[in-house]
Amino acid sequence: MQLSETVKVYPTKYQKTLILETMTEYIDMVNSLVSDAVSGHSIAKTTTADRNANLPSALKNQCIRDAKSIVRKHYKSCHKAVLKNRSLAKRGSAIRTKTPNLPILRKPCCYINNQNYKMKENCLEFPVMINGKSKRISVPVKLTERQKSFFSDAKFGTMRIVIKNHRFVAQIVYERVEPELKTDGTIMGIDLGIKCPAVSYCSDGSVKFYGNGRRNKYIRRHYAYLRKKLQTSKKRKAVKRINDKEQRIMRDMDHKLSHDIVETAVAHDVKVIKLEQLQNIRSTTRTSRKNNPSLHNWSFYRLAQFIEYKARLAGIFVEYVNPAYTSQTCPVCGHIHHANDRDYTCECGFHIHRDLLGARNICSSTEFVGNRQTA
Repeated sequence: MQLSETVKVYPTKYQKTLILETMTEYIDMVNSLVSDAVSGHSIAKTTTADRNANLPSALKNQCIRDAKSIVRKHYKSCHKAVLKNRSLAKRGSAIRTKTPNLPILRKPCCYINNQNYKMKENCLEFPVMINGKSKRISVPVKLTERQKSFFSDAKFGTMRIVIKNHRFVAQIVYERVEPELKTDGTIMGIDLGIKCPAVSYCSDGSVKFYGNGRRNKYIRRHYAYLRKKLQTSKKRKAVKRINDKEQRIMRDMDHKLSHDIVETAVAHDVKVIKLEQLQNIRSTTRTSRKNNPSLHNWSFYRLAQFIEYKARLAGIFVEYVNPAYTSQTCPVCGHIHHANDRDYTCECGFHIHRDLLGARNICSSTEFVGNRQTA
């Protein structure tokens, strides 16, 4: 499995100047290549000798690869816009989709493939241009004990150097070997929701509730209010900044939630985690003016993806089951009926929290629908 780690870099004042020059040259060359390609000049056979940039040849090659990738994605987006406009025209709609703007790199960055950098004990070596010649510089880095354990026998991928909070950081991709997955053992069922983000039920009888749905809804409402206020003032950049901040907060919550779930699974020696296949849930569930915004902001797919990859790293198999009637079926008598808010009471006398009922039924479900979540 490919993962990435952010490593703090501590260059000297002279090294900072060299790295910043390299990053600036890098994005200038990529933007130039993309502009040429869109203008009608093919870059399919472009080589490092065709471009005069103050970069090592290895980084020039990487620029060419990045430019080709950007151009392919741009053409694909343009093609989608054309097809959508044709579809709208056939339906007689006056609305038209705008053609995507040409992508331009603005923030200084630099990509270096795994053949052109080395990670040593407390330093990172990569090439830059010094007096017109390509030379490697050794920049001090700070690795945590966790990162040292990962990097000790890892196979490295592409590295990206960027500036975050006015500091240089290296984002390094590396391969991590997945443990062997075993399906015989304790099973955990997880019910994902909005009011209660997640509930787990293990076949050994253990139960745990995760997250705070009310807090999540408050954060969503708060940032929606701020966006509305800024949109009224026509502050577009501020709207984007607020939106990005909200997404970072919610993504961090999903990371913490998935970490807690997998940690609980490891503690109970779980071998299989069962999740609901929630494909098309937004179009099939009952909606109202009250719960519609929450339903459309619900990041169930992202949370499921986080649980899936963290479980695989812990040697736990993840499978998806049919979500139909999991929160309505009595596990004792099999009778199906709706719960009264969070309270589920059956005619046979069985009483349980609705979300816990869902987790329990998911845990015992045999309606396997796949081992991948679909959006």
